[in-house]
Amino acid sequence: MACRADALPESHVRPIVGPGSQRAYNWQTLWQLSTLRVCMLTHRHGGFRQCQRRDQSTGPLQRPATRTPSSPAVGGRSVTSGTTSLRGVTAVVETRYVEIPPPASPLDLGRPHFVGICGAGMSALAHLLAGRGAQVTGSDLRMGEAAAALEEAGCRVRFGHDAANTAGASVVVWSSVIDAANPEIVAARAAGVPVAHRSHVLAQLVVEADRSVVVAGTHGKSTATMMLADAVGHLLPSWVAGATPVGSVNGHTGSSLLIAEGDESDRSVAQYRPDVAVVLNADDDHPETFAGTGDVVGTLTDFAVGAKALVVCADDAGARKVTSRVRSHGGVQVVTFGETAGADVRLLSAEPSQKGSAVTVLDLDGTRVSWTVRTPGRPAVLASLAAYTAGRVLGERPESLAAGLSGFRGVRRRMQLVGERRGVRVVDSFAHHPTAIAADITTARELAGGRVIVAFEPCGSTRVRVLGARMGVALAAADEVVLLPVRDAVSSSASLASRGAMEEAAVGAGARVRQVGGLAEAADVVAALAAPGDVVLTMGVGEVAGLGALLLAPADRPLTFV
Repeated sequence: MACRADALPESHVRPIVGPGSQRAYNWQTLWQLSTLRVCMLTHRHGGFRQCQRRDQSTGPLQRPATRTPSSPAVGGRSVTSGTTSLRGVTAVVETRYVEIPPPASPLDLGRPHFVGICGAGMSALAHLLAGRGAQVTGSDLRMGEAAAALEEAGCRVRFGHDAANTAGASVVVWSSVIDAANPEIVAARAAGVPVAHRSHVLAQLVVEADRSVVVAGTHGKSTATMMLADAVGHLLPSWVAGATPVGSVNGHTGSSLLIAEGDESDRSVAQYRPDVAVVLNADDDHPETFAGTGDVVGTLTDFAVGAKALVVCADDAGARKVTSRVRSHGGVQVVTFGETAGADVRLLSAEPSQKGSAVTVLDLDGTRVSWTVRTPGRPAVLASLAAYTAGRVLGERPESLAAGLSGFRGVRRRMQLVGERRGVRVVDSFAHHPTAIAADITTARELAGGRVIVAFEPCGSTRVRVLGARMGVALAAADEVVLLPVRDAVSSSASLASRGAMEEAAVGAGARVRQVGGLAEAADVVAALAAPGDVVLTMGVGEVAGLGALLLAPADRPLTFV
Protein backbone atom coordinates (compact mmCIF):
# COMPACT_ATOMS: atom_id res chain seq x y z
CA MET A 1 0.00 0.00 0.00
CA ALA A 2 1.30 3.43 -0.88
CA CYS A 3 2.38 5.53 2.05
CA ARG A 4 0.55 8.82 1.52
CA ALA A 5 0.92 12.13 3.25
CA ASP A 6 -2.62 12.19 4.56
CA ALA A 7 -1.95 8.92 6.41
CA LEU A 8 1.04 10.31 8.27
CA PRO A 9 1.45 12.59 11.26
CA GLU A 10 1.88 16.21 10.24
CA SER A 11 5.47 16.14 11.47
CA HIS A 12 6.32 13.66 8.71
CA VAL A 13 5.67 16.20 5.96
CA ARG A 14 7.34 19.22 7.48
CA PRO A 15 10.79 19.76 8.96
CA ILE A 16 11.02 17.98 12.29
CA VAL A 17 14.30 19.72 13.03
CA GLY A 18 14.43 23.29 11.75
CA PRO A 19 17.18 25.89 11.67
CA GLY A 20 17.80 27.55 14.98
CA SER A 21 16.24 24.77 17.02
CA GLN A 22 18.87 24.99 19.72
CA ARG A 23 18.60 23.28 23.07
CA ALA A 24 19.98 24.58 26.34
CA TYR A 25 22.01 22.08 28.32
CA ASN A 26 23.39 22.02 31.78
CA TRP A 27 26.82 20.57 31.06
CA GLN A 28 27.09 18.56 34.23
CA THR A 29 23.65 17.01 33.62
CA LEU A 30 24.55 16.24 30.01
CA TRP A 31 27.72 14.40 30.94
CA GLN A 32 25.97 12.51 33.72
CA LEU A 33 23.45 11.31 31.15
CA SER A 34 26.10 10.41 28.63
CA THR A 35 28.83 8.85 30.75
CA LEU A 36 30.75 6.52 28.48
CA ARG A 37 31.11 2.93 29.55
CA VAL A 38 33.41 0.84 27.42
CA CYS A 39 33.79 -2.89 27.61
CA MET A 40 37.40 -3.94 27.12
CA LEU A 41 38.30 -7.57 27.44
CA THR A 42 41.35 -9.77 27.60
CA HIS A 43 41.38 -13.50 27.05
CA ARG A 44 43.05 -16.38 28.85
CA HIS A 45 43.01 -20.14 28.50
CA GLY A 46 41.97 -19.66 24.86
CA GLY A 47 38.45 -18.65 25.87
CA PHE A 48 35.98 -16.53 23.99
CA ARG A 49 35.73 -12.90 24.92
CA GLN A 50 32.32 -11.69 25.90
CA CYS A 51 30.98 -8.57 27.53
CA GLN A 52 28.99 -8.72 30.74
CA ARG A 53 26.64 -5.80 30.28
CA ARG A 54 25.77 -3.51 33.13
CA ASP A 55 22.68 -1.31 33.38
CA GLN A 56 23.08 2.42 32.82
CA SER A 57 22.92 2.81 36.58
CA THR A 58 25.82 1.89 38.83
CA GLY A 59 24.27 -1.45 39.74
CA PRO A 60 26.22 -4.71 39.84
CA LEU A 61 27.16 -6.82 36.87
CA GLN A 62 24.43 -9.21 35.84
CA ARG A 63 26.78 -12.18 36.31
CA PRO A 64 28.54 -12.81 39.64
CA ALA A 65 32.23 -12.15 39.27
CA THR A 66 35.39 -11.75 41.27
CA ARG A 67 37.43 -8.58 41.22
CA THR A 68 41.00 -9.01 40.02
CA PRO A 69 43.96 -6.62 40.19
CA SER A 70 44.29 -5.64 36.54
CA SER A 71 45.55 -2.44 34.99
CA PRO A 72 42.56 -0.63 33.49
CA ALA A 73 42.58 1.62 30.48
CA VAL A 74 42.56 5.37 30.87
CA GLY A 75 40.09 6.18 33.63
CA GLY A 76 39.07 2.55 33.87
CA ARG A 77 37.64 0.60 36.76
CA SER A 78 35.37 -2.38 37.55
CA VAL A 79 37.70 -5.20 36.56
CA THR A 80 36.02 -8.59 36.82
CA SER A 81 36.54 -12.19 35.87
CA GLY A 82 34.46 -15.32 35.68
CA THR A 83 33.10 -17.85 33.21
CA THR A 84 30.84 -17.32 30.25
CA SER A 85 29.16 -19.35 27.56
CA LEU A 86 28.84 -18.64 23.87
CA ARG A 87 27.10 -20.99 21.45
CA GLY A 88 27.39 -23.85 23.88
CA VAL A 89 31.09 -23.37 24.62
CA THR A 90 32.03 -22.49 28.19
CA ALA A 91 35.20 -20.44 28.58
CA VAL A 92 37.12 -18.65 31.29
CA VAL A 93 37.32 -14.95 30.55
CA GLU A 94 38.56 -11.80 32.14
CA THR A 95 36.22 -8.90 31.52
CA ARG A 96 37.25 -5.30 32.07
CA TYR A 97 34.24 -3.00 32.24
CA VAL A 98 35.64 0.46 31.91
CA GLU A 99 33.86 3.63 32.92
CA ILE A 100 35.46 6.71 31.41
CA PRO A 101 35.00 9.78 33.60
CA PRO A 102 33.34 12.61 31.65
CA PRO A 103 34.68 16.15 31.67
CA ALA A 104 33.11 18.35 34.34
CA SER A 105 32.75 21.29 31.93
CA PRO A 106 33.06 22.04 28.21
CA LEU A 107 36.45 21.17 26.79
CA ASP A 108 38.78 23.85 25.50
CA LEU A 109 39.29 22.72 21.91
CA GLY A 110 41.56 25.58 20.90
CA ARG A 111 44.81 23.55 21.12
CA PRO A 112 43.90 19.86 21.09
CA HIS A 113 46.53 17.13 20.96
CA PHE A 114 45.45 13.74 19.54
CA VAL A 115 47.21 10.59 20.68
CA GLY A 116 46.93 8.33 17.64
CA ILE A 117 45.87 11.16 15.32
CA CYS A 118 45.96 9.08 12.12
CA GLY A 119 43.16 6.76 13.23
CA ALA A 120 39.95 7.09 11.24
CA GLY A 121 37.85 8.68 13.98
CA MET A 122 40.68 10.78 15.40
CA SER A 123 41.82 12.23 12.07
CA ALA A 124 38.25 13.24 11.23
CA LEU A 125 37.97 15.30 14.42
CA ALA A 126 41.43 16.77 13.82
CA HIS A 127 40.43 17.90 10.32
CA LEU A 128 37.22 19.48 11.59
CA LEU A 129 38.90 21.34 14.45
CA ALA A 130 41.75 22.52 12.23
CA GLY A 131 39.13 23.93 9.88
CA ARG A 132 37.71 25.90 12.81
CA GLY A 133 41.08 27.49 13.41
CA ALA A 134 42.28 25.27 16.25
CA GLN A 135 46.02 24.66 16.66
CA VAL A 136 45.90 20.88 16.26
CA THR A 137 48.81 18.63 17.12
CA GLY A 138 49.01 14.87 17.22
CA SER A 139 51.23 11.82 17.28
CA ASP A 140 51.07 8.37 15.77
CA LEU A 141 53.14 5.29 15.05
CA ARG A 142 51.96 5.36 11.43
CA MET A 143 53.00 8.16 9.09
CA GLY A 144 51.33 7.66 5.75
CA GLU A 145 48.65 9.21 3.61
CA ALA A 146 46.51 10.18 6.60
CA ALA A 147 49.40 12.06 8.21
CA ALA A 148 50.15 13.88 4.96
CA ALA A 149 46.52 15.00 4.63
CA LEU A 150 46.51 16.26 8.22
CA GLU A 151 49.72 18.19 7.69
CA GLU A 152 48.23 19.76 4.56
CA ALA A 153 45.22 20.82 6.66
CA GLY A 154 47.51 22.64 9.07
CA CYS A 155 47.89 20.00 11.78
CA ARG A 156 51.32 19.25 13.24
CA VAL A 157 51.87 15.48 13.28
CA ARG A 158 54.81 13.82 15.01
CA PHE A 159 56.01 10.25 14.68
CA GLY A 160 55.98 8.24 17.91
CA HIS A 161 54.66 9.04 21.37
CA ASP A 162 56.62 11.30 23.69
CA ALA A 163 55.64 13.27 26.77
CA ALA A 164 57.02 16.45 25.19
CA ASN A 165 54.41 16.27 22.43
CA THR A 166 51.66 17.45 24.78
CA ALA A 167 53.35 20.75 25.71
CA GLY A 168 50.92 23.64 25.32
CA ALA A 169 47.89 21.45 24.68
CA SER A 170 44.50 22.61 26.02
CA VAL A 171 43.23 19.02 26.00
CA VAL A 172 44.74 15.63 25.17
CA VAL A 173 42.40 13.39 23.19
CA TRP A 174 42.64 9.60 23.12
CA SER A 175 40.66 6.71 21.65
CA SER A 176 39.80 3.27 22.99
CA VAL A 177 42.87 1.67 21.40
CA ILE A 178 45.27 3.87 23.42
CA ASP A 179 46.79 2.32 26.54
CA ALA A 180 46.74 4.08 29.90
CA ALA A 181 50.53 3.84 30.08
CA ASN A 182 51.00 5.93 26.93
CA PRO A 183 53.61 8.55 27.89
CA GLU A 184 51.53 11.39 26.50
CA ILE A 185 48.51 10.41 28.59
CA VAL A 186 50.70 10.05 31.68
CA ALA A 187 52.35 13.43 31.08
CA ALA A 188 49.04 15.21 30.52
CA ARG A 189 47.57 13.88 33.74
CA ALA A 190 50.68 14.79 35.69
CA ALA A 191 50.55 18.33 34.30
CA GLY A 192 46.86 18.73 35.02
CA VAL A 193 45.93 18.93 31.34
CA PRO A 194 42.39 17.60 30.66
CA VAL A 195 42.38 14.15 29.06
CA ALA A 196 39.27 13.33 27.03
CA HIS A 197 38.05 10.37 25.00
CA ARG A 198 37.44 11.19 21.33
CA SER A 199 33.73 10.57 21.84
CA HIS A 200 33.59 13.31 24.48
CA VAL A 201 34.95 15.74 21.89
CA LEU A 202 32.40 14.66 19.31
CA ALA A 203 29.58 14.78 21.87
CA GLN A 204 30.46 18.38 22.66
CA LEU A 205 30.51 19.29 18.97
CA VAL A 206 27.11 17.65 18.50
CA VAL A 207 25.60 19.68 21.35
CA GLU A 208 27.19 22.93 20.19
CA ALA A 209 25.90 22.58 16.62
CA ASP A 210 22.70 24.40 15.69
CA ARG A 211 21.49 21.19 14.08
CA SER A 212 23.08 17.75 14.19
CA VAL A 213 22.67 14.31 12.67
CA VAL A 214 24.54 11.24 13.94
CA VAL A 215 24.52 8.07 11.82
CA ALA A 216 24.88 4.75 13.65
CA GLY A 217 24.55 1.03 13.00
CA THR A 218 26.70 -2.03 12.42
CA HIS A 219 27.09 -1.65 8.65
CA GLY A 220 27.15 1.26 6.21
CA LYS A 221 27.71 4.20 8.57
CA SER A 222 30.51 5.90 6.65
CA THR A 223 28.73 5.67 3.32
CA ALA A 224 25.41 6.95 4.69
CA THR A 225 27.13 9.78 6.57
CA MET A 226 28.93 11.07 3.51
CA MET A 227 25.90 10.54 1.27
CA LEU A 228 23.89 12.78 3.58
CA ALA A 229 26.66 15.39 3.56
CA ASP A 230 26.51 15.43 -0.25
CA ALA A 231 22.70 15.32 -0.36
CA VAL A 232 22.52 18.55 1.69
CA GLY A 233 25.70 19.95 0.18
CA HIS A 234 24.08 23.30 -0.59
CA LEU A 235 23.85 23.82 3.19
CA LEU A 236 27.65 23.48 3.40
CA PRO A 237 27.52 21.09 6.37
CA SER A 238 30.33 20.16 8.71
CA TRP A 239 31.04 16.45 8.86
CA VAL A 240 32.94 13.76 10.75
CA ALA A 241 33.17 10.29 9.18
CA GLY A 242 35.03 7.06 9.85
CA ALA A 243 36.20 6.70 6.26
CA THR A 244 37.45 8.99 3.53
CA PRO A 245 35.12 10.07 0.72
CA VAL A 246 36.54 9.94 -2.78
CA GLY A 247 38.19 13.27 -3.58
CA SER A 248 37.88 14.72 -0.07
CA VAL A 249 38.76 14.17 3.60
CA ASN A 250 36.88 12.50 6.45
CA GLY A 251 36.41 15.64 8.53
CA HIS A 252 35.37 19.14 7.48
CA THR A 253 34.23 22.42 8.99
CA GLY A 254 31.37 24.13 7.23
CA SER A 255 28.11 25.51 8.55
CA SER A 256 26.51 24.96 11.95
CA LEU A 257 24.82 21.80 10.61
CA LEU A 258 26.95 18.85 11.78
CA ILE A 259 26.68 15.39 10.22
CA ALA A 260 28.65 12.76 12.11
CA GLU A 261 29.27 9.04 12.16
CA GLY A 262 28.69 7.44 15.55
CA ASP A 263 30.94 4.50 16.40
CA GLU A 264 29.26 1.72 18.37
CA SER A 265 32.31 -0.53 18.69
CA ASP A 266 33.16 0.78 22.17
CA ARG A 267 29.58 1.77 23.13
CA SER A 268 30.47 5.46 22.86
CA VAL A 269 27.58 6.09 20.45
CA ALA A 270 25.17 5.91 23.39
CA GLN A 271 26.33 9.25 24.75
CA TYR A 272 25.54 11.37 21.67
CA ARG A 273 22.44 13.58 21.81
CA PRO A 274 21.80 14.67 18.21
CA ASP A 275 18.71 16.30 16.79
CA VAL A 276 18.38 13.41 14.32
CA ALA A 277 19.62 9.89 15.10
CA VAL A 278 19.97 7.47 12.18
CA VAL A 279 20.07 3.72 12.85
CA LEU A 280 20.86 1.66 9.77
CA ASN A 281 20.95 -1.82 11.32
CA ALA A 282 21.92 -3.73 14.46
CA ASP A 283 23.96 -6.89 13.96
CA ASP A 284 26.06 -9.23 16.08
CA ASP A 285 29.46 -7.54 15.90
CA HIS A 286 32.44 -6.54 18.05
CA PRO A 287 32.43 -9.69 20.21
CA GLU A 288 35.22 -8.16 22.27
CA THR A 289 32.65 -5.59 23.47
CA PHE A 290 29.12 -6.94 23.01
CA ALA A 291 27.40 -10.09 24.21
CA GLY A 292 25.41 -10.53 21.01
CA THR A 293 22.87 -8.68 18.89
CA GLY A 294 20.62 -7.89 21.84
CA ASP A 295 23.47 -6.04 23.50
CA VAL A 296 24.06 -3.99 20.33
CA VAL A 297 20.32 -3.22 20.15
CA GLY A 298 20.42 -1.96 23.74
CA THR A 299 23.31 0.41 23.05
CA LEU A 300 21.69 1.77 19.88
CA THR A 301 18.44 2.26 21.76
CA ASP A 302 20.26 4.25 24.44
CA PHE A 303 21.56 6.43 21.59
CA ALA A 304 18.24 6.84 19.79
CA VAL A 305 16.13 7.86 22.77
CA GLY A 306 18.33 10.93 23.25
CA ALA A 307 17.39 12.41 19.87
CA LYS A 308 14.46 14.52 18.70
CA ALA A 309 13.90 12.28 15.68
CA LEU A 310 14.93 8.76 14.73
CA VAL A 311 15.46 7.72 11.11
CA VAL A 312 15.57 3.94 11.10
CA CYS A 313 15.60 1.04 8.62
CA ALA A 314 12.38 -0.97 8.54
CA ASP A 315 14.05 -3.91 6.75
CA ASP A 316 16.59 -4.88 9.42
CA ALA A 317 15.47 -7.11 12.31
CA GLY A 318 17.80 -5.49 14.85
CA ALA A 319 16.81 -1.98 13.79
CA ARG A 320 13.14 -2.90 14.14
CA LYS A 321 13.81 -3.85 17.77
CA VAL A 322 15.39 -0.44 18.31
CA THR A 323 12.30 1.15 16.75
CA SER A 324 9.96 -0.75 19.03
CA ARG A 325 11.88 0.23 22.15
CA VAL A 326 12.13 3.88 21.14
CA ARG A 327 8.40 4.06 20.45
CA SER A 328 7.71 2.48 23.83
CA HIS A 329 9.99 5.04 25.46
CA GLY A 330 8.17 7.93 23.74
CA GLY A 331 9.22 11.49 23.03
CA VAL A 332 11.07 10.73 19.77
CA GLN A 333 9.63 11.20 16.28
CA VAL A 334 10.25 7.95 14.34
CA VAL A 335 10.55 7.95 10.54
CA THR A 336 11.26 4.64 8.79
CA PHE A 337 12.80 3.79 5.44
CA GLY A 338 13.22 0.58 3.47
CA GLU A 339 11.60 -1.82 1.06
CA THR A 340 9.19 -3.12 3.70
CA ALA A 341 5.54 -2.26 3.06
CA GLY A 342 4.53 0.56 5.34
CA ALA A 343 7.94 2.20 5.52
CA ASP A 344 7.55 5.97 5.55
CA VAL A 345 10.05 6.33 2.71
CA ARG A 346 9.69 3.15 0.69
CA LEU A 347 12.06 1.73 -1.89
CA LEU A 348 10.13 0.92 -5.06
CA SER A 349 12.98 -0.18 -7.32
CA ALA A 350 16.76 -0.32 -7.53
CA GLU A 351 17.95 -1.31 -10.98
CA PRO A 352 21.62 -2.38 -10.84
CA SER A 353 24.11 -1.59 -13.58
CA GLN A 354 27.87 -1.68 -14.04
CA LYS A 355 28.02 1.89 -12.70
CA GLY A 356 25.67 1.62 -9.73
CA SER A 357 21.91 1.59 -9.29
CA ALA A 358 18.92 3.62 -10.48
CA VAL A 359 16.79 4.13 -7.38
CA THR A 360 13.12 5.11 -7.13
CA VAL A 361 11.33 5.67 -3.82
CA LEU A 362 7.88 6.65 -2.62
CA ASP A 363 8.37 9.84 -0.65
CA LEU A 364 6.68 10.95 2.56
CA ASP A 365 4.20 12.99 0.52
CA GLY A 366 3.32 10.07 -1.77
CA THR A 367 5.29 11.24 -4.80
CA ARG A 368 7.94 9.20 -6.61
CA VAL A 369 11.52 10.40 -6.43
CA SER A 370 14.49 8.97 -8.34
CA TRP A 371 18.25 9.25 -8.16
CA THR A 372 21.39 7.35 -9.13
CA VAL A 373 23.70 5.61 -6.68
CA ARG A 374 27.17 5.38 -8.18
CA THR A 375 28.47 2.83 -5.65
CA PRO A 376 27.33 -0.67 -6.66
CA GLY A 377 25.36 -2.96 -4.39
CA ARG A 378 22.29 -3.16 -2.21
CA PRO A 379 24.02 -1.77 0.90
CA ALA A 380 24.77 1.47 -0.96
CA VAL A 381 21.14 1.71 -2.07
CA LEU A 382 19.91 1.43 1.52
CA ALA A 383 22.52 3.94 2.67
CA SER A 384 21.22 6.42 0.09
CA LEU A 385 17.68 5.78 1.32
CA ALA A 386 18.79 6.57 4.88
CA ALA A 387 20.49 9.77 3.73
CA TYR A 388 17.45 10.84 1.73
CA THR A 389 15.10 10.22 4.65
CA ALA A 390 17.34 12.12 7.07
CA GLY A 391 17.43 14.99 4.59
CA ARG A 392 13.65 15.07 4.46
CA VAL A 393 13.50 15.12 8.26
CA LEU A 394 15.80 18.15 8.10
CA GLY A 395 13.23 19.78 5.83
CA GLU A 396 15.06 19.56 2.51
CA ARG A 397 13.24 19.29 -0.83
CA PRO A 398 13.12 15.89 -2.58
CA GLU A 399 14.58 17.13 -5.86
CA SER A 400 17.52 18.80 -4.11
CA LEU A 401 18.32 15.66 -2.13
CA ALA A 402 18.06 13.46 -5.22
CA ALA A 403 20.47 15.71 -7.14
CA GLY A 404 22.98 15.63 -4.29
CA LEU A 405 22.80 11.85 -3.99
CA SER A 406 23.27 11.38 -7.72
CA GLY A 407 26.51 13.35 -7.56
CA PHE A 408 27.99 11.35 -4.69
CA ARG A 409 31.27 9.74 -5.79
CA GLY A 410 31.56 7.13 -3.08
CA VAL A 411 33.75 6.33 -0.07
CA ARG A 412 37.18 4.82 -0.34
CA ARG A 413 37.35 1.06 0.28
CA ARG A 414 33.55 0.68 0.06
CA MET A 415 33.18 -1.38 -3.14
CA GLN A 416 35.58 1.04 -4.79
CA LEU A 417 36.78 0.23 -8.29
CA VAL A 418 40.57 0.36 -8.00
CA GLY A 419 41.21 -0.29 -11.68
CA GLU A 420 41.19 -2.76 -14.53
CA ARG A 421 43.97 -4.63 -16.28
CA ARG A 422 43.75 -7.15 -19.08
CA GLY A 423 40.01 -7.48 -18.61
CA VAL A 424 40.24 -8.10 -14.86
CA ARG A 425 38.59 -5.55 -12.59
CA VAL A 426 39.91 -5.00 -9.07
CA VAL A 427 37.39 -3.78 -6.48
CA ASP A 428 38.31 -2.89 -2.89
CA SER A 429 36.02 -3.71 0.03
CA PHE A 430 36.26 -2.92 3.75
CA ALA A 431 33.96 -5.84 4.62
CA HIS A 432 35.13 -7.92 7.59
CA HIS A 433 31.82 -9.11 9.08
CA PRO A 434 29.89 -12.12 7.69
CA THR A 435 26.90 -9.98 6.69
CA ALA A 436 29.02 -7.42 4.87
CA ILE A 437 31.21 -10.11 3.27
CA ALA A 438 28.15 -11.86 1.84
CA ALA A 439 26.64 -8.58 0.58
CA ASP A 440 29.80 -7.45 -1.20
CA ILE A 441 30.41 -10.82 -2.83
CA THR A 442 26.81 -10.72 -4.09
CA THR A 443 27.51 -7.26 -5.55
CA ALA A 444 30.74 -8.45 -7.16
CA ARG A 445 28.81 -11.31 -8.73
CA GLU A 446 26.49 -8.77 -10.36
CA LEU A 447 29.50 -6.94 -11.80
CA ALA A 448 31.44 -9.96 -13.02
CA GLY A 449 31.26 -11.37 -16.49
CA GLY A 450 33.34 -14.26 -15.23
CA ARG A 451 34.33 -15.41 -11.77
CA VAL A 452 34.60 -13.65 -8.42
CA ILE A 453 38.00 -14.06 -6.73
CA VAL A 454 38.21 -12.84 -3.14
CA ALA A 455 41.45 -12.04 -1.33
CA PHE A 456 40.42 -11.74 2.32
CA GLU A 457 42.42 -10.54 5.32
CA PRO A 458 40.64 -11.42 8.59
CA CYS A 459 40.98 -8.94 11.44
CA GLY A 460 41.27 -9.67 15.16
CA SER A 461 41.64 -13.11 16.74
CA THR A 462 38.57 -12.65 18.93
CA ARG A 463 36.41 -11.59 15.99
CA VAL A 464 37.66 -14.49 13.89
CA ARG A 465 37.27 -16.96 16.74
CA VAL A 466 33.65 -15.96 17.33
CA LEU A 467 32.54 -15.09 13.79
CA GLY A 468 35.04 -17.10 11.71
CA ALA A 469 32.73 -19.99 10.85
CA ARG A 470 30.11 -17.56 9.54
CA MET A 471 32.81 -15.68 7.64
CA GLY A 472 33.87 -18.94 6.01
CA VAL A 473 30.32 -19.72 4.89
CA ALA A 474 29.96 -16.18 3.49
CA LEU A 475 33.26 -16.47 1.60
CA ALA A 476 32.07 -19.69 -0.02
CA ALA A 477 29.88 -17.60 -2.34
CA ALA A 478 33.06 -16.64 -4.23
CA ASP A 479 34.59 -18.84 -6.93
CA GLU A 480 38.08 -18.62 -5.43
CA VAL A 481 39.21 -17.50 -1.97
CA VAL A 482 42.75 -16.41 -1.15
CA LEU A 483 43.06 -16.24 2.63
CA LEU A 484 45.69 -13.97 4.19
CA PRO A 485 46.91 -14.25 7.80
CA VAL A 486 44.72 -12.89 10.59
CA ARG A 487 45.63 -9.26 11.28
CA ASP A 488 46.43 -8.21 14.87
CA ALA A 489 46.12 -11.71 16.27
CA VAL A 490 46.91 -12.15 19.96
CA SER A 491 49.50 -14.79 19.09
CA SER A 492 50.72 -16.74 16.09
CA SER A 493 49.06 -19.90 17.40
CA ALA A 494 45.74 -18.08 17.82
CA SER A 495 46.13 -16.72 14.30
CA LEU A 496 46.70 -20.14 12.77
CA ALA A 497 43.86 -21.75 14.71
CA SER A 498 41.42 -18.99 13.83
CA ARG A 499 42.30 -18.95 10.16
CA GLY A 500 42.20 -22.74 10.02
CA ALA A 501 38.70 -22.85 11.47
CA MET A 502 37.55 -20.25 8.96
CA GLU A 503 39.04 -22.21 6.08
CA GLU A 504 37.39 -25.39 7.31
CA ALA A 505 33.99 -23.68 7.37
CA ALA A 506 34.54 -22.22 3.91
CA VAL A 507 35.60 -25.54 2.40
CA GLY A 508 32.69 -27.26 4.10
CA ALA A 509 30.38 -24.78 2.36
CA GLY A 510 31.95 -25.56 -1.01
CA ALA A 511 34.68 -22.92 -1.30
CA ARG A 512 38.03 -23.30 -3.05
CA VAL A 513 40.49 -21.80 -0.55
CA ARG A 514 44.20 -21.08 -0.80
CA GLN A 515 46.08 -19.86 2.27
CA VAL A 516 48.97 -17.44 1.71
CA GLY A 517 51.62 -16.01 4.02
CA GLY A 518 51.35 -12.34 3.10
CA LEU A 519 50.50 -9.66 0.57
CA ALA A 520 53.18 -10.46 -2.00
CA GLU A 521 52.22 -14.12 -2.13
CA ALA A 522 48.55 -13.17 -2.35
CA ALA A 523 49.32 -11.00 -5.38
CA ASP A 524 51.14 -13.88 -7.08
CA VAL A 525 48.30 -16.33 -6.42
CA VAL A 526 45.53 -13.96 -7.51
CA ALA A 527 47.41 -12.96 -10.67
CA ALA A 528 47.80 -16.63 -11.58
CA LEU A 529 44.09 -17.30 -11.02
CA ALA A 530 42.43 -14.29 -12.65
CA ALA A 531 41.31 -14.25 -16.27
CA PRO A 532 39.50 -11.65 -18.43
CA GLY A 533 35.97 -11.04 -17.18
CA ASP A 534 36.79 -11.86 -13.56
CA VAL A 535 36.33 -9.48 -10.63
CA VAL A 536 39.01 -9.54 -7.93
CA LEU A 537 37.64 -8.40 -4.59
CA THR A 538 40.32 -7.28 -2.11
CA MET A 539 38.55 -7.49 1.23
CA GLY A 540 39.34 -6.72 4.86
CA VAL A 541 40.64 -4.03 7.19
CA GLY A 542 44.42 -4.14 6.97
CA GLU A 543 47.19 -4.27 4.39
CA VAL A 544 44.99 -6.07 1.86
CA ALA A 545 43.96 -2.57 0.77
CA GLY A 546 47.34 -2.38 -0.97
CA LEU A 547 46.82 -5.55 -2.98
CA GLY A 548 45.09 -3.75 -5.83
CA ALA A 549 48.15 -1.59 -6.48
CA LEU A 550 50.29 -4.70 -6.82
CA LEU A 551 47.85 -6.36 -9.19
CA LEU A 552 47.55 -3.27 -11.36
CA ALA A 553 51.31 -2.65 -11.47
CA PRO A 554 52.95 -1.54 -14.75
CA ALA A 555 53.38 -4.16 -17.45
CA ASP A 556 57.12 -4.50 -16.81
CA ARG A 557 56.38 -5.98 -13.40
CA PRO A 558 56.29 -9.81 -13.17
CA LEU A 559 52.65 -9.82 -11.98
CA THR A 560 50.50 -10.61 -15.02
CA PHE A 561 47.05 -12.05 -15.29
CA VAL A 562 46.61 -15.25 -17.28
